Amino acid sequence: MENDKWQLQFKKGVIELIIMLLIKKKPLYGYEITSTLKDTTYLSLSEGSIYPILKRLENNNWSYSFWDNPETGPRRKFYQLTDKGEELLENRIKILNESSNIIKSLKGV
Repeated sequence: MENDKWQLQFKKGVIELIIMLLIKKKPLYGYEITSTLKDTTYLSLSEGSIYPILKRLENNNWSYSFWDNPETGPRRKFYQLTDKGEELLENRIKILNESSNIIKSLKGV
């Protein structure tokens, strides 16, 4: 089912959820996030694909960004979840867990 639009939308939602989980733990820059996601085939995405997601999170005030000032090497833009983002994340996890429980129940697991 390569062209299953539902699966594509679900994957996008899961990736956004995981990005939010990652930047809740500690500030990360884009390459760190994509490197972490590359560990799983299902969640891997190109480096350029992450920035629209990070921008959307920031535009909705679910995250904020800041630049570091290293003494050597390039500057990096870090992303961190806001309080509003943490609330949204917790709500989405609750919905995901409830949905999973209903599916398991209906499936007979």
